[in-house]
Amino acid sequence: MFMVMLITFVGSVLVTWLLPKAFNSQPPYGVVVDIAVGTAVGLVWAYITYELLSPMIGLTGWLRLAGSAGDAIGFAAVMLWVLRKIKS
Repeated sequence: MFMVMLITFVGSVLVTWLLPKAFNSQPPYGVVVDIAVGTAVGLVWAYITYELLSPMIGLTGWLRLAGSAGDAIGFAAVMLWVLRKIKS
């Protein structure tokens, strides 16, 4: 569980920090809010997928770890879009 949270934390911070730069997008509430919201949502979703959803569908081992972390990092990126839609 620790490894999933660590991978998700690092990945979410990097994605929420670098993705707006790649698309020349201005953070509506600031870079700190982008990173904080994306990382918080990513960590919560990683916990839910690792503890609840992955066992339900039968994922084990490295596939459970990679699937949970990857899904959560992707969800952190989606939160950037949500923040921009809320502001507009």
